[in-house]
Amino acid sequence: MIDKQEFEQILKREDLKSFLLNSSKEAVEKAFGKEVASMKDYDQNNPNHQYDLFEHTIEVMEGLPKEKYLPEDYKILKIAAFFHDIGKPEVAKEKDGKTIYYNHAEKSKEISVGILQEMGYTESETQKILFFVQHHDDFINISVIDDKTVEKVSKILEKMKSGEYVPTNKDQVMLLDLCRADVKAQSEIIEEKGEIKDTRKNRLDRYNKIEQILPNARVYKQIKELEDQINKKEKELKKYTEPPKPIEKKGKIVNQKQLDMWEEWKSKPEEEKEELIRKMQEEINRAINNKNEILDSINKEK
Repeated sequence: MIDKQEFEQILKREDLKSFLLNSSKEAVEKAFGKEVASMKDYDQNNPNHQYDLFEHTIEVMEGLPKEKYLPEDYKILKIAAFFHDIGKPEVAKEKDGKTIYYNHAEKSKEISVGILQEMGYTESETQKILFFVQHHDDFINISVIDDKTVEKVSKILEKMKSGEYVPTNKDQVMLLDLCRADVKAQSEIIEEKGEIKDTRKNRLDRYNKIEQILPNARVYKQIKELEDQINKKEKELKKYTEPPKPIEKKGKIVNQKQLDMWEEWKSKPEEEKEELIRKMQEEINRAINNKNEILDSINKEK
């Protein structure tokens, strides 16, 4: 197998596409290993795809936005694209006349780590590359952009943080560029049994919109926690500022305990009551200010 330096020199070739496509399966195996060679001429047999697995991989690499990134970032993304679907042949299963590849991203990560280590990549380089390999399909199930999309994207981003490599904001955008390159190398129209299920354009539009809402999704959990905190504190404050009304059911007062607590509260010294209310209001105001600061930072980022 070739080493890291040889591999990266190949990826820099101006004629990369023709070089790889014209390489024999034996030559591919000698250079990159049997797992990469297994992609050569592999029929994906799936309406999402128009190319065999190896050509699809090459088209994904070719579709990355080189001009958008510094050379090092572009190199990492291109390496990830090279390995992103390498696990497909090992997880392939036939279903309803087509081949499906459940959990292929995880299998691709599992296979890639050994190849990258053998080539000579450092642990930090490997972890970053594997992040893109592992998560390149994470947004695929967001089939509709609606009021729930920010929450869905937020959950995906939170899950990404639980791995060995914690992505930066830039990594998240780079991942979406890999997703878009992946889609550009897929079928223009996804059709099954005479019915159009999706289109390349629609998928690209969804990824573009997901990128637009990334700033909101990153802070969704934090904003939600602050809003819950504010609502809880405001509800608690009402116990000390708004007298409860008796609730009668079947001739009996069912909230007598609440009424008694209010009477007990009223009997306390005014200074003590004012101090407690002041502290509670300060807590609410702090939470509101924190929320507003976060929202302001999002608007500046946009």
